[in-house]
Amino acid sequence: MRLSTAVSCVFLAVFSLLNSAHAIVFFSQGNDYNLTNPGGSLPWDNVVQIRSSTGPTGSGVYLGNGYVLTAGHVGPVDNVRIGSTDFALDPAAPISIGTSDMKLVHLASDPGLGSVRLNTSTLVDTSSSYGSAYLVGYGVGRVPGSLLNTSPVTWGDVNTVAKRWGTNTIDGSMNNITVGGFTSNLLFTQFNTDVGDTEAALTLYDSGSALFRYTGSEWMLVGLGVYVEGNGSSAASTQGDSANSEDNYFIRISSYANAPDQIGAVLVPEPCSWHLLLGGLLFLGLFAFRRSFHREA
Repeated sequence: MRLSTAVSCVFLAVFSLLNSAHAIVFFSQGNDYNLTNPGGSLPWDNVVQIRSSTGPTGSGVYLGNGYVLTAGHVGPVDNVRIGSTDFALDPAAPISIGTSDMKLVHLASDPGLGSVRLNTSTLVDTSSSYGSAYLVGYGVGRVPGSLLNTSPVTWGDVNTVAKRWGTNTIDGSMNNITVGGFTSNLLFTQFNTDVGDTEAALTLYDSGSALFRYTGSEWMLVGLGVYVEGNGSSAASTQGDSANSEDNYFIRISSYANAPDQIGAVLVPEPCSWHLLLGGLLFLGLFAFRRSFHREA
């Protein structure tokens, strides 16, 4: 898969320039494909659109407890569109996730969605046998009528933005990569013909898109789209040649799921005053009962 960014940065001394993630397109299908939930309990509804007052700025994943995860470089973030409804944010500032290119924003109201399971096992996404994954995000498609299996791909404008899903193969991982002031642990994919017609890439407004894998008996969020190798646009290899395919990069969620100051800890709801009051009353009631019991004994 491929991602594009607004700012080009040197990817160590080995890689080409990386740009911020853009949107999902497919290797040989047009803009009107894969626009609906593919089923199988994929958390399709939890992938949301990040918006400013003037239009889309990226993608995000609703994790639960009112929190939406997106790329740190996505912005401005004025509201979040879920389905056809725009949800306002509460006044709190976004929460940065360590030094990574990720942040959490909090909705002012409950969207009525279930939670998404975060991948916490490095064995799932950093083993020697990487597996295929589903990518879901909002972004531009290709220019209508243009061929996708050409390099470079010709991307469309804001009128081609849509929520789409596609597939790709996780090819590897790397740690402590610095791009645009963020230092992150990453997974990467390639945009070629390995997966067939549904092979997908990232383009404009796909920063913050979801990379899901079905592990065991459930879907897990294993990656968050952030960068594309190259000059700011994804390019496909027409021969399926991995050596000539640009890479797309995703934050490796397992690196940031469980640390005390990271995603999992933020998602745990703080006790509200009513819960504290109820807990205090229960404690006092138990204390009075114990004293009464001792007196009668």
